Amino acid sequence: MKFSNYLTVAIRLCFLIAASFFLYECSEPTLTRMPVDDVPPSDVDDNDLDNTVLSCADCDYVVPPKQHVIDGKALNIQPGDVIGLSANVEYGNLVFRNIVGTPDRPVIIKNCDGTAIVDGTGLAFALKTQYSRHFRITGGNKDNDYGLVVKGGRIGIALGDLSTDLEVDHCEVKDIGFAGIMAKTDPDCDDATIRGNFLMKNVNLHHNYVHDTGGEGFYVGNSFWDGMQRDCGLRLPHEIHNLRINDNIIRNTGWDGIQVGCATKGTRIYANIIENYGLAEVRHQNSGMQIGGGTGGLCYGNLIRNGTGNGMIVMGLADNIVYNNIIVDAGDIGIFCDERYSPGPGFQFINNTIINPATDGIRIYAEKVPMNIIRNNVIVNPGNYNVYKYPRSGDDAFVYKLSKDVRIEMSNNLFAHDLESVGLADIKHGNFRPVAGSPLVDRGADISEYDIKYDFYKMPRSKGFGVDIGAAEF
Repeated sequence: MKFSNYLTVAIRLCFLIAASFFLYECSEPTLTRMPVDDVPPSDVDDNDLDNTVLSCADCDYVVPPKQHVIDGKALNIQPGDVIGLSANVEYGNLVFRNIVGTPDRPVIIKNCDGTAIVDGTGLAFALKTQYSRHFRITGGNKDNDYGLVVKGGRIGIALGDLSTDLEVDHCEVKDIGFAGIMAKTDPDCDDATIRGNFLMKNVNLHHNYVHDTGGEGFYVGNSFWDGMQRDCGLRLPHEIHNLRINDNIIRNTGWDGIQVGCATKGTRIYANIIENYGLAEVRHQNSGMQIGGGTGGLCYGNLIRNGTGNGMIVMGLADNIVYNNIIVDAGDIGIFCDERYSPGPGFQFINNTIINPATDGIRIYAEKVPMNIIRNNVIVNPGNYNVYKYPRSGDDAFVYKLSKDVRIEMSNNLFAHDLESVGLADIKHGNFRPVAGSPLVDRGADISEYDIKYDFYKMPRSKGFGVDIGAAEF
């Protein structure tokens, strides 16, 4: 085991052993719903859901059978109106066009009289929005987490054609040919679609269950920050401001679990569960999460496990702070990092837990940024430890630098060869907390500059004599 700044203080261990029984018995975690961190999960979340299933009789408009396009302008849909999707109707694919609310009175698109199903099997999409803003698509109520089921189609929910200021929550999206939820308007020769003319903002995707997709679970923002060639020349994709992707469950994706691009300001990706990703084994498209070009912000409190590719790829604006994430059994690298297009001050990886990556724990190619920070991370059993030969060494499998030009400030990380030596409570049942006597406890460096108040389980940081190493506190 290799451990920087390793301290042994006997009196602390005595205190931890005495406290361990009470803490372990009283605070067993669950991963059914991931906790949030130190910001609210969304403007509208589980706490304000109706206590009962919405009745279709209480809707301002109910989509009738065999209707394909719901045009808010033609139907005189007003801000604050509720558009119902009836549980008693078999819907084919649906287009919501010109649905326009206000910030205080969004238009609500919601299931009524029970669970509603939108089926786009064999078609390009199941549910699509066009030229719409200030709206919410929700399937939430007290009795059913996912009252709106969207299935089939190449795209499950397509939030495009200049749609903005939107929320999608409590939807089950399944059996999709490509992307489960897609949110972007690709640039074309219409100047209304390009950067500077269109800004997608206030996008909130939370508490959805997306599974069994041929491509990405979530595909948000364009993948080509530096532009796409069109007949009219190079066209730059729009930016996204104030994006939140949180508390979603994503399972069995052919490509990436979550892929985000061009989200330049106010991005938070947190408290998601991503499992069984990259099943199609398409190289460079099989990560648990891809933070792509033009994307900055925060990524924290996510659980990523069991995939064919990297647990996480970070190629953003180099102002990215990645913390409190747990990555288990990545099929390649735990976290791969490289600067792209617009390098900033540096990538920062704080208090992450990476277990059994098939190759390296963290591999970092970011040579062009002033300084990268790797602090308080635990990396266990990287597959390349016994592979690297001179001039490399086994230690490179924990943190692999492309060259000496990659500048990294590393402190208080714990690198281990076997899981038992780390002292985690019960990872088989989702408990990644350190136990009493673990070398992770109180051994972390100060992180007060980041104002990280909570750990992966939304328990306070620095509960003992100092911050613990890894994503979870003792």
